[in-house]
Amino acid sequence: MMLSTIVHAHYAELAILAGSWAAAGASSFSIWEHQQMLAHWPTHQAPCAPTLTAPIRVGTVTLGHLRVAGLSDAAARTRLAADAELLAQFIVLESELQQLAGDLTRGQDQLLGLYELTQSIGGHTTISGVLNCLAFETSRMLQAQSGFSIFMPNEGMPLLAQYPEQTALEDTLWCLFWETHADERELLLPNGGALDVFLGDIHNLLLIPVRLRGKLRGAVGVFNRETGSFTSADIKLAHAIVQHASAHLENVLLYQEIVERARLEAELDLARRVQSSLFPKQLPHVPHLDIFAISRPAFQLGGDFYTLVSHQNRPFVFAIGDISGKGLSAALLMTMTRTAMRSKASFMPEPMPDAVMRHSNEDLYEDFAQVGMFATAFVGYYQQLQQRIVYANAGHSPVIYRPHDGKARLLRADSTALGIMPVNRCENHVVPMRPGDIMVVATDGLSDARDPRGRSFGDDRLLSLIDASADQSARDIGEQLLTAVEQFEDGGPQEDDQTLVIIKGAVS
Repeated sequence: MMLSTIVHAHYAELAILAGSWAAAGASSFSIWEHQQMLAHWPTHQAPCAPTLTAPIRVGTVTLGHLRVAGLSDAAARTRLAADAELLAQFIVLESELQQLAGDLTRGQDQLLGLYELTQSIGGHTTISGVLNCLAFETSRMLQAQSGFSIFMPNEGMPLLAQYPEQTALEDTLWCLFWETHADERELLLPNGGALDVFLGDIHNLLLIPVRLRGKLRGAVGVFNRETGSFTSADIKLAHAIVQHASAHLENVLLYQEIVERARLEAELDLARRVQSSLFPKQLPHVPHLDIFAISRPAFQLGGDFYTLVSHQNRPFVFAIGDISGKGLSAALLMTMTRTAMRSKASFMPEPMPDAVMRHSNEDLYEDFAQVGMFATAFVGYYQQLQQRIVYANAGHSPVIYRPHDGKARLLRADSTALGIMPVNRCENHVVPMRPGDIMVVATDGLSDARDPRGRSFGDDRLLSLIDASADQSARDIGEQLLTAVEQFEDGGPQEDDQTLVIIKGAVS
């Protein structure tokens, strides 16, 4: 079927679609068949140069394109692709209907009814709209007094539509549906015997199950046929109606999933940008220190964090943490943990690391316990006059210290992670931070990085790399570590967030 036919037949619906694009900020929306423009909106002006194009493809054949000007983000691209796919499905349905009309030599009224059904339900993009349309059209085509349709979603309340509304008691219709659901076959009443008493004013009934994606997900039914009992021809027509309805319901579900996916992706992208804004845009200048910090999330949202607290007339405090798990829950807990630790480090009169850790754990313990998660964390406090770092480590690794005149070594944690116990018992420890001394605090996304053969990068490689680059700046050390890990992964996926804070003593 030509695309121009579809555009002509559904011009009103397409105009509504164009209006929704205009409401979203598009400057123009147009439909093209090869190089010929079939329709465009706004109609009073020529369409602008497109910023997004989506093919209208049936199988391997491209029938035309949808073009939008003025929008170019990922959500708009996904939405335009969904609109093009839905329009292609309309074309498929129209083509299938025409083929059916050409193959059959009888039942012209029924074919016309199926065509009108397709036209009618084609304008609905919601499940409830399709169900109401089916209840009306099925009762009309099968010459029944009343019709109804049922849909069972994967989640949420089941839906029931009746025409006319509330013709029969809902409990009766649900009982009939569950009877059909048991053997997944059509239900015809009466079937040679008398009707059950509970059916009340229902004299005859035909109910056809609806299968979607391999499962019984609903039914379409009619009752009280005006000219007697339902015949075998009526059953065949009802199955044809259900077949067309199932195809459109599939398309509606797909469209809703695509729209929902686009919405979630847009929300995740916003969350990613918000999360990214939590990291400092510029590294602080602290006398006698050379500082480098970076975080590379494995996915859109990360569970790692670092914070560098440097205020006038306040000591320099830094913290790094790694939330167990991944995804949105880890990202939310990451934000909470960072906020708690940064608040303590910024406002406590003497932000000793053990106190920062203890108070943060008290604030966060219940939240972590409720979701069964935890966070490893490290807090360091630079004491400039003594040229040393006081630190506390709550289950975090790897933490590496290299004195200017010695070899790099691991600094082990002395307590459990945050959120494991109501009270965190980590203690303060001290390491010198003289010119040339180096402290590297990373998350296990670096040490646990794997090569294509499944081998871990490991702490030993980190220690060797730090020894080899100890005479370089903190930034150069950090970039060499990240480059070495990336080369070790050899093109494989980054499986975990990778966060790194490097503090090096400087002369300044």
